[in-house]
Amino acid sequence: MAKPVILRSSNKEYSFDSIKVDRAKLYGVRKRLPVDIKGNPCVKASLTSDGANLLLSGMTAQGYFNAKGFPVSRQEMVGLDANGNKVEQIPSTLGVSQDLKGPVSPSEILDLDVESIFCFEPIAADDDLLARLKSGEVFKFNFNYTAGLEMETAYLVANEEAIFAIVGKVAMQEWVEEATVYVPVEAEEMDDDDLDFESL
Repeated sequence: MAKPVILRSSNKEYSFDSIKVDRAKLYGVRKRLPVDIKGNPCVKASLTSDGANLLLSGMTAQGYFNAKGFPVSRQEMVGLDANGNKVEQIPSTLGVSQDLKGPVSPSEILDLDVESIFCFEPIAADDDLLARLKSGEVFKFNFNYTAGLEMETAYLVANEEAIFAIVGKVAMQEWVEEATVYVPVEAEEMDDDDLDFESL
């Protein structure tokens, strides 16, 4: 079982179990299964470009190779920033106390590039925080479910049914102000007499 999410505010700690919410859990899964004329399920395969081999599912794999053609494992790979400097991996925040900031403006969530949503089940949380969340207050905290190269931001919200964390990265916004009005360039009128159709 995953470690709990631990949040800290005003010298109090709150802990929650987290369950990732996805479309399959909400609505179920429907799978389209192709069958042949006898009703047997079909197996997907692909033909190599030379037509010599038929590749079934599981017969190919993806890998990373260096300039000399040798395979490179994921453990050897590192992240680089825009300047080519090595980026240290940020560990998971599960089981590690994180500062709960807020309440913040609900409109902040509109600036979030949402990547996932978690349902939080309180393990140790006082009624005051739960009441504030259900009244519409929004809080935020740092959150990384797994180790990664970037720290994500989570917003803690609630309704009458449950508590949720909306997780993602703050989107970079570029505002465009009204500038010079674009005026299309008019094409020069061409005299039909100048065309020599015999040369075409």
